[in-house]
Amino acid sequence: MNRQVQPSEAPVRFRFENLGPVKDAEVELGSLTIIVGRNNTGKTYVAYTIYSFLKHFLLNRWGRMPRGSRYSKWVESLVADARTNGVYECRLSSEDIQSHRSELLCEYSGFFADALLAGTFSTRKDSFDRTKVSLQLPSSPSGIKDKMESLTQLSSQQDPRYPFQFDGTHLRIYPQIDYTEGMQYTFDLEYIADEYRRLLVPELPSAVSIFSAERFGVSLFYKELDFAKNQLIELLQKLSDRGYSGDDVLYLISDYASSRYTLPIKDNIKFTRSIADLRSDEAELFSEKLFERIETLMDGSYSASDDELRFQSLPHLKSRSNDSNFSIPIHLASSSARGLCDLYFFLKHQVRRNHLLIIDEPEGHLDTANQVQLARMLAHLVQAGVRILITTHSDYLLKEINNLIMLSRDFKDKESVQNSLGYSEEDFLDPALIRAYTAERGGLTSCEVDSLGIDFPVFDQVINTINRASIELTTRVDD
Repeated sequence: MNRQVQPSEAPVRFRFENLGPVKDAEVELGSLTIIVGRNNTGKTYVAYTIYSFLKHFLLNRWGRMPRGSRYSKWVESLVADARTNGVYECRLSSEDIQSHRSELLCEYSGFFADALLAGTFSTRKDSFDRTKVSLQLPSSPSGIKDKMESLTQLSSQQDPRYPFQFDGTHLRIYPQIDYTEGMQYTFDLEYIADEYRRLLVPELPSAVSIFSAERFGVSLFYKELDFAKNQLIELLQKLSDRGYSGDDVLYLISDYASSRYTLPIKDNIKFTRSIADLRSDEAELFSEKLFERIETLMDGSYSASDDELRFQSLPHLKSRSNDSNFSIPIHLASSSARGLCDLYFFLKHQVRRNHLLIIDEPEGHLDTANQVQLARMLAHLVQAGVRILITTHSDYLLKEINNLIMLSRDFKDKESVQNSLGYSEEDFLDPALIRAYTAERGGLTSCEVDSLGIDFPVFDQVINTINRASIELTTRVDD
């Protein structure tokens, strides 16, 4: 089944200045975004920053709304009038919407760089004194108004407490119903601001998740990390029993248990710890069976209990003898099985349409044949409506992505060629959906994407150098 995934009409573009090795760069997110480059060129800096920026924005976790801008003052006056009049209505023009969007993004970008970026990398604030991060969206007021209208209709249908209704011309704000307080009607400034912010940027993904390159160790040590957490609780109890309090306790526990984990690693640990609690949940895209791609790739599946995660053989494989069946704790599984464990449960229990999934070095610990299969799995995810961003060093992964791009084109005897090469329509990738970059010289160079694939000079140069050396040495040895 070949779904027609449409290119984004309103691309989301990030700009970075003085972000680690990256001095000046832009990244436009496609349905599939690929960043390649040599070590220490800033790929992970970019991926982690995009994750943190979107996570805090989407989940409303950037603290109270910064005050002072025309946008924040407008929201405050909106809520004040609604509290006075019950239901409030105002005319909202295209110019108003665009002005609010611009002010909001400028306000949040500055706040993120100043207050949240250092925490993303678990380092001192002065490490990013000169860093600027901004989110740039196109100016298309008419399209934004249509999306805002459809979003308010959908939200109000799903949640009767949703505070907004927009008909393309007028914005109405309704009181929230607090069922826990005996049907109390309230106007909460932060809640209203959060929801209006979501309305203003409908181009953003519905959610964002990340799997860092350090995910291989998380499945090994998450039990030990839980043990360390329990030790910290015991320490706090002992300090309390001994009469310590206030600043003394803060100093002692920071000296005892200060963490140097980056935000993505912390979130990977939290996700692994939560897998047992997700067992009864079905992802919005569960029916797509995206997780079965990993079962095929690993020739095994995963299970979770309260006590442990396990990797086991697939019982339906008739070719497997009873002697070769297995079920082992995840920490005894191969590094490739451990590396795909969290992704398997994510695809089974959490992934949704328009979800941005960031994977740092997805090819890690996979042999070349499985790197090829991984490329096909990424194409399947894109066709299902998942947005992907990867950083990679794998030439095999990228060559197969180029094959999948060529398969999306029409050519003579296509179906016969497709079948003979072992491809399905789920493996196709439309080049219009792809954005590709090479991290180099303190920036990100956009790579050309056409019907023949993606042009990555950084890999071609290395391969050509190796081939020239091989030819030269072969000639010498033969002589």
